[in-house]
Amino acid sequence: MHFHRPIRLWLSALLLVCTAAASAQIVNIEKKRIPTATPGWFGSVEFNFAGSKTTKSTLSIYAGGTLEYKAPNEKDFWLFDTRYNVISGDNEKFSNTGYGYLLYNRKLGPDSPFKWEIFSMLQYNDLTKVAARANAGTGIRIKLTPESYKNAKFYFGTAYLFEYEELTEPHDYTNEQRLSSYFTFTLTPEENVSFISTTYVQPLLTKPSDYRFSNETTLSLGITKKLVLNTTFSYNFDKVPPAGVPNSTYYFLNGLEINF
Repeated sequence: MHFHRPIRLWLSALLLVCTAAASAQIVNIEKKRIPTATPGWFGSVEFNFAGSKTTKSTLSIYAGGTLEYKAPNEKDFWLFDTRYNVISGDNEKFSNTGYGYLLYNRKLGPDSPFKWEIFSMLQYNDLTKVAARANAGTGIRIKLTPESYKNAKFYFGTAYLFEYEELTEPHDYTNEQRLSSYFTFTLTPEENVSFISTTYVQPLLTKPSDYRFSNETTLSLGITKKLVLNTTFSYNFDKVPPAGVPNSTYYFLNGLEINF
């Protein structure tokens, strides 16, 4: 089905706002960590659904889940996160994105601020012409605030990242090695209020001028102990994106999260 140019432009603008975290080049896993010191299994699920029918029929689905495990030895930590987003109308898909992310870290000593991390991700994204992206990396995470700080936490991390990427248009693939560094902080002025901001920078090791930059900031308000309202703004920049993809993208999202 063919659309007039004004409708295409309107849909393109709508997709940039609605596709949420699954459309980002860099996945912010920091906001997925569930803040608790208690060992055991924890998780959360998210689901957003929208549909309409006027002269056109549209459907938007955004779903995701997080599962984490904190070992009783207070050293080992596992986290798995997955997201899926699709926007379609009249049997045509305008957006189809998703990812799965696995993280493990281990504390290096009982009182040490250092943790060793290893992670891996699978991702696809029609909007940025990524048919498949697989990466894996390892590095160090440093806690910059002492344990006595309960309402403010600051972290810095840096890691080696190997990445395989396959594009849909033009059909091509690349193998790259990057340095992946991040700075993140969490502020909790009240028990039911949190403010999380994370910034990533990922330059190529062989060409530092070819880099990716990402910032994601989320304000969370607890409605009940299990139900949370999240407001998120994210900005992403890729110095050398695939042909036809803009250097910078951003989104703004409001949504509900259920914790268990």
